[in-house]
Amino acid sequence: MQRTQLQNSTDDHWEQLAAFVEGFLAEWEANGFGPMLSDHLPKDPGPLQRMVLVELIKVDLEYRHHSDGPILRLEDYLAENPLLAEPDGIPAELIYEEYHIRRAVGESVDVDDCLNRFPDRADAIAQVFQLESTSAMSADGASLSETFQPGERVGDFYLMSRLGAGAFGSVFLARQESMQRLVALKISGDRGTEGQTLAQLDHPHIVRVHDQTRLPEQNLRLLYMQFAPGGTLLSVVRASQTATRRTGQIVADVIAKAVDQTGILSSQSVTLKAGLAEKSWAEVVCQLGTELAEALSYAHGRGILHRDIKPANVLLEANGSAKLADFNISFSSAAEGSTPAAYFGGSLAYMSPEQLEAFDPLRPVQPQDLDERADIFSLGVLLWELFFGKRPFPDDSVTGNREAQLAGMIELRQRGVVPPADTLVTAVEQRLLSILRRCLAPDPDDRYQNAHDLARDLRLSLQPRVAGLLHRSLSGWRRRAAAWPGTSFLFAAVAPHVPAAVFNFVYNDTAIIEQLSDQAKAAFQRIVVIINVVAFSIGIGCCLWYILPVRQALCPQDSDAQPSYAAARQRSLRLSRFVTALGITEWLIAGMAYPIALNSITDGLEAKWQAHLFTSLLVCGLVAAAYPFFLTATLAIRSYLPALMHQESLSRDDLADLRRLSDRSVWSLYLAGGVPAAGIMILLTTQEAGDPRSAFALKVLSLLGAVGFAVTLNLAKSLQSDIEALLESARHLTEAEET
Repeated sequence: MQRTQLQNSTDDHWEQLAAFVEGFLAEWEANGFGPMLSDHLPKDPGPLQRMVLVELIKVDLEYRHHSDGPILRLEDYLAENPLLAEPDGIPAELIYEEYHIRRAVGESVDVDDCLNRFPDRADAIAQVFQLESTSAMSADGASLSETFQPGERVGDFYLMSRLGAGAFGSVFLARQESMQRLVALKISGDRGTEGQTLAQLDHPHIVRVHDQTRLPEQNLRLLYMQFAPGGTLLSVVRASQTATRRTGQIVADVIAKAVDQTGILSSQSVTLKAGLAEKSWAEVVCQLGTELAEALSYAHGRGILHRDIKPANVLLEANGSAKLADFNISFSSAAEGSTPAAYFGGSLAYMSPEQLEAFDPLRPVQPQDLDERADIFSLGVLLWELFFGKRPFPDDSVTGNREAQLAGMIELRQRGVVPPADTLVTAVEQRLLSILRRCLAPDPDDRYQNAHDLARDLRLSLQPRVAGLLHRSLSGWRRRAAAWPGTSFLFAAVAPHVPAAVFNFVYNDTAIIEQLSDQAKAAFQRIVVIINVVAFSIGIGCCLWYILPVRQALCPQDSDAQPSYAAARQRSLRLSRFVTALGITEWLIAGMAYPIALNSITDGLEAKWQAHLFTSLLVCGLVAAAYPFFLTATLAIRSYLPALMHQESLSRDDLADLRRLSDRSVWSLYLAGGVPAAGIMILLTTQEAGDPRSAFALKVLSLLGAVGFAVTLNLAKSLQSDIEALLESARHLTEAEET
């Protein structure tokens, strides 16, 4: 309610502000000279009065720029309206506006002039003028491209071809004469800490810097680094937007074209990663995203934020590997003299809402408040654009001045993303979409908290079957089973024993008990109730105890206690072994308890019938134990384990348990198929020849055994495929983490 009231109050202020500004504009246009600002201010003092004053000064400056009147300085406005400096000085945005208008009319003015005039606003001025740095350096990059041409020599480098021009300089393919090697040479102004930042990084998916040379007399810096001949990811994005069929072949074609354009390499001499050209587009995005997330995880682990992730800053190796580049505006806590605000900038379209807020001097967020989750958001925007062919937020629809544009872009991001109408068919596509939506969550707490977890999920999604397991675990019966692990496990573990117990009672009642006295029959029924109540109670209690670590991890009750996901995964993968051993043990004990109890209430049960009782209970127990095995294994592999994998990766111990589960599923399949057939033969030999009393029960057992075996055979094959996919994906994860 309070939030709604605040929003309504804000909307009212904007409507009132617009009315005052419109009146001021009308008088300006009618008279042709500047009206008195005080005549167009609200009468009641307060925040609205100052807001209107600031906007009127902006309008007045702009109109004076286009008229013959003098350009007033902010000190003039302050003398007329002392309210302008309340409560903490002249707004930095006004200083910024006046600076540009004075430059537009030909005055010689620089930032130092603003700092000297308003020393009390130095911090705010430093922040707001960083907004200009991107465009200013863009011009610097373009001018460097014009100054230096292929065929020239710069220091120790012979410029062979131009690779591109960016915001902070121009990049050439060059030959370092002293080392006789090809390098990517970045020529930029002698500022920033990119060389120091990159020198800390040694990762296969980050462009490796060799060294840097400074040319003080020209105020230039030469940063030479590893040459990636495959072009940039921006070329891949553009190619995918016009492609009729999007597969990994797009990446192959872009790389081939870029390699041929170098003039020194041939696309025929390079080899792509195995299978890259044949991958689906979702798999390509997952592959490139994994590599970039791993690069970010490495950089973040060393205290380095990138802060300008976009397709143009991702280079491609000739084999298709992605390499993160352009750390010019990154922040490294280890670089001498570096601060988060020192070269704060970036590309607005790829920024997180909090990074955009740090661009706005009127908002409390500062550059030093940003963390690795801002980079994760930017990577999410990049991968969304690569996957869908367009960015997730329609920033082009935002109009107005700088403040309005920033506010509009922030609002778009805070609304969240809306997936395109295109139908996502495959499991990899659906899983990728859920990953990207998490990356682009408006609240940083709802995103991936580190790039390592993002890389893990993207790598897991490269396995279509694993991607399907992870995606489907978020909905349907899998999600409900994970939300109620105790209940779902009890049903899977206990339910198959109920029909087995009923069948056993009916069969033995027909084959044996009918021959006893009425007193013995009544006693037998009491024995059945007692044994079953005791057995099922013990079984349920043991199951609830065994599932406890899984329940604590999936349904944490105490927010302060950190659940052990490793223990929960281990217990999940051993559920099937536990219920099988527990079921067979209880049926064996019952197989001994029934003959002993019957022998005590009769004059002495024949040995033949004692053996018959024990055998029937053993057969039912073995059959009943096979079905809980597959039901609980299904729960573990398709519900519990994927839910736990959203928190942590599989460990080496988990892999060993997966292999053991795979081996046991074969033996359980033998139980489900072989035991009913063998049991029927045994039971037939223990009853009188031609006795029709239990024939119907045996026929039922035969039918149920055949149907059950068909079901478990299909389930076993499916589970084996799931386990093999998990083993393969875990192996890749382990190899990636070790490297």
